[in-house]
Amino acid sequence: SRIKRPHPTTHNQSPTTRERTMRPLLIPIITFTLFLLTSIPFIKVCAQQQQDPTTMNGGSVMAMSGQNCVAIAVDKRFGSGPQMVNVSPRHVLIPNSRLVVAFTGLGGDCQSLAEELSIFISSKMGRASGFGFGGGDRSREKSISPRAMAALTSHVLYGRRRAPYYVEPIIAGLEPVVVEEDAEDEDDNKIQEGGNEIGDEGSIKAGEELDNSLVDAKISKLSTKKRKKRTKYQPYLCTQDVIGAKSRSDSFVCAGAASKSLYGTAEAMWRPGLKPDELARVCGRAFLSALERDCLSGYGAIVYVIIGGKSGEIIEYNLACRSD
Repeated sequence: SRIKRPHPTTHNQSPTTRERTMRPLLIPIITFTLFLLTSIPFIKVCAQQQQDPTTMNGGSVMAMSGQNCVAIAVDKRFGSGPQMVNVSPRHVLIPNSRLVVAFTGLGGDCQSLAEELSIFISSKMGRASGFGFGGGDRSREKSISPRAMAALTSHVLYGRRRAPYYVEPIIAGLEPVVVEEDAEDEDDNKIQEGGNEIGDEGSIKAGEELDNSLVDAKISKLSTKKRKKRTKYQPYLCTQDVIGAKSRSDSFVCAGAASKSLYGTAEAMWRPGLKPDELARVCGRAFLSALERDCLSGYGAIVYVIIGGKSGEIIEYNLACRSD
């Protein structure tokens, strides 16, 4: 007679033994699954930051307004993502002594936009001065204003909206404004209170009869004040995105990789009515404080201070900061 043996597929282990062998494997599996679920959002954010062309080369720009002056600060770092490539001042465009245009974004697009704007400005100046044949004073009077520069930059950026320049420009300058003021002349005759004389041409005495029209003409001539026109310069700050949408401010504007930190430090340190020296100091401190909180900016900074006047003046300050 045959002896029936158990089938080899029959489980010889008890249920309690299988649970003991599977229990140590469940903890690593659950931990790894939770790690993947929590790290996927951070991986997406890092990938988006690495693919953003405006922050690929790093760099930051900030502009502040003061009393009859404007300051604009740029950093010196040029990199490729987290890797540092070169340390040099960021490219700026200075069409005249009252206007500075700074660029942040992709390095090649910044150079292309600056060259295109330079061509437009030179063609405008050539038309204003008669194709280059004219005095320097006339071309200086026809120099481009910050408001016109902002409109031109917006027009160029929006014209390339289908293949845009990955650039965020900042236009900072002093806008000329004509104001009429009263001019007092010491030689003008004044009507005295309680007196009976009007001017040097004649007098009105008690009992003397004169034509009423003549008296009214003399009084209106003496009471009229001369109006004198004077040109004042108001700060103009404007920042734009990659398709030319403008954002104006009367206090400060920021752009670049450290724009969030820049807005925070500028909000804390800026105050209205700053003189040129105070404006350079406040702008430099706020700019360097924000650069220390961003790894894609820094390695020094340059502050340009535009001071108003008949001829205008630009003062440059070179600042040192952390290089790590």
